[in-house]
Amino acid sequence: MKYTEDYQIEFKDCDENRRLKIPALVDLLMQTSEHQLDQGGAGTDDLLKRGLGWVVTQYRFDINQLPKPKDKVKLSTIASGYNRFFEYRDFGVDDEAGNSLVDVKSQWVMLDLKKRHMVPADLKMMEDWGAPLLKKMPRFPRLRPQEEYDHERVYRARYDDLDTNHHVTNSHYFSWFIDMLDRDFLKDHEISAIDIKFDKEVHYGKNVHSCMTLVQDDDITSYHAIKTDDGTEQAVCELKWRKI
Repeated sequence: MKYTEDYQIEFKDCDENRRLKIPALVDLLMQTSEHQLDQGGAGTDDLLKRGLGWVVTQYRFDINQLPKPKDKVKLSTIASGYNRFFEYRDFGVDDEAGNSLVDVKSQWVMLDLKKRHMVPADLKMMEDWGAPLLKKMPRFPRLRPQEEYDHERVYRARYDDLDTNHHVTNSHYFSWFIDMLDRDFLKDHEISAIDIKFDKEVHYGKNVHSCMTLVQDDDITSYHAIKTDDGTEQAVCELKWRKI
């Protein structure tokens, strides 16, 4: 069952170029799914009582246009399917006329918060949402880290970066990625597509190495990774850009 809600884009949601910030976009989509999950008894509070939590493992964003301050949009989400261990959820952002602005596909697991490992899909929960059992896993791009990156910057995982699963919330990764680009580049370009795979959690107080290589040819792509001090990849991401 598809869930929708209306939202007006605020100035606080946007960057200096009056475009919806990617971290704010991700937070809005997560808020929308949380509202739907709450209605089905699978929201954050419901799962915490069972010692469980949702964790995203991969996203694919296709961005036609990012909304601006005062734009009225319709946010939507649907549980699009599941298999033994993975749940799939689609998101959308449409304008007032019903035109698609952003389309997102995602893959999730349910985590035992104490033991920190995956648990099988809750069949009754999937059935209640009308999510189909998938014979084949949806295909996401196979992301691999670059052998080396041209730029690297160290951040620290702060208390405000954490979510209720006690690790860095996924929207904050995009702040680390985008901050690697020059301001002049960001004024003249906007993101058209995002592929990101989360491999390991980032915990409070840990150093975060944000790595990037920017390739500007026919397709402008920035390649990103989040690494720990020992070089272990926590997340890998590719951002496609278009010139404004």
